Amino acid sequence: MLYGTRSTIFCYTIPMPKLLTLFPDLLTYSLIAPFILRVSLGLVLVYFSYLKFGKERMEKIAFFDSLGMKPGSFYVNMVGSIEFVGGILLVVGAYTQAAALVGALIILVATFIKWRHPTSLRNDIEFYILHLLLNIFFFVGLIKN
Repeated sequence: MLYGTRSTIFCYTIPMPKLLTLFPDLLTYSLIAPFILRVSLGLVLVYFSYLKFGKERMEKIAFFDSLGMKPGSFYVNMVGSIEFVGGILLVVGAYTQAAALVGALIILVATFIKWRHPTSLRNDIEFYILHLLLNIFFFVGLIKN
């Protein structure tokens, strides 16, 4: 067995086994993976806000009106602004936990809407669940950057 670093538990040193991997050179890039996840998560939120302020604005207003959230233009502006600020904060890396929490709440509502009305949003529910889990991981600190 290959041994790497040692761990001390109750004044007893236990040799820790090395991680066996097929591609050990890829482990040198393990520090950049959380950065890539955080930036891509932020860019998705910025893109969602772009859709609310840009080319799909009228469809989003009608969508919020159909959900009973009237006036739809107010909710489109509010949710779009929150998504934009949260996405920029994730891309920059400032207040990551707060931005991930707000993103998780927005995506949780979107997941619930997609589950209740499958044709209402264009992405699959798996996309929203994955997005929700990544936000939760960044909020809780399972992915540290």
